[in-house]
Order: sequence, then structure tokens, then C-alpha cells
Amino acid sequence: MRELKIRGIVGNSILILISVLMISFIFMPMLVGAGERQGQYSIAQSMFDMNTITNALGGNSLYYIIAGAFMIAFLVFAVALLVLGIISLVGACLDKPALSMAISTRTLSLIAAVVVSIAIIFVAVYHQNIDLTTTTFGYGLFVELAISFLAIGASFTAPTKAAFKSINNAK
Repeated sequence: MRELKIRGIVGNSILILISVLMISFIFMPMLVGAGERQGQYSIAQSMFDMNTITNALGGNSLYYIIAGAFMIAFLVFAVALLVLGIISLVGACLDKPALSMAISTRTLSLIAAVVVSIAIIFVAVYHQNIDLTTTTFGYGLFVELAISFLAIGASFTAPTKAAFKSINNAK
């Protein structure tokens, strides 16, 4: 039981940290303008100020708008992971297996990784349809993808309710 408690505390603490990083990395650039259209367009700008950015960047902005919509979904999943991680951490600290949200966090972290991968694909398609010399990929999406994989690892570290039940039944 002590091992499961430690796994729950460590896994959920890391998941909370990673969720905070997922939310804070939203301010990293999704696209970086070069040449005449210099400027960095962060993921947050891309999500909430799409009209201005698409007017500035021009052509085939639909792909960029779709990528921004996927990043809005990613932000929602990151906030949900933060909340579920806090609930699970409280449950692990108080020895309340009923509060274990391991299955939910595993599912959300996997979905978040898929969502940010799809956003990268749409930004790549957008990037292909515009002049490559004026706009380049920002590193924000790739950092979000990497941190999503860390969230998957952290969520699989935390034990599930079934693991707690199997230990209690073995006693």
C-alpha cells in the first residue's frame, strides 16, 4: 500500500507540474514571421486573435485557424489534467483510493498528445501553402508535443482504483 501511495504522490505531482507547463507553454510561438512580415505569433495569439494573424499572413488561413482550434482543445485538456491531477494527489495523500483519477488522466493525456499532433499537421499544411521564406515554424507546438508525452508517462505512473482494490483484497 505504501508503494502505491508513493507512486500516486510522485505521479500526480509530476502531472500537476506538467499540466502547468502545458498551460504556460501556450505563450510560445506557433509561427515566426521572417522578412517583411516579421513577428512571432504565439499559440495564445493564434487561438484568440486569429483574425489579425490570418490577415497579416494571408493565403489559405483556414488550416491555421483549424490548428488554432485544436490548440484551444489542447488548452482545455491541459486545464482538465491539472484539476484531475490535484484531485488524485489529494486522494493519494489522504489514502482515499476513490479519488484516484488515473484512468481519466491517462485518457486525457493521450488525447492531448493526439490533438497537438493534429495541430502540428495543420500548421505544416498551412506552412506548405504559403511562401516558406516569409514564415517558419515556431517551436511552441513541438514543445507542447514533447511535454504531452511526459504527461502520458506521469499519468501512467499513478496507480488506478483497481490497483488499490487488488492490494486491499490481497490482505
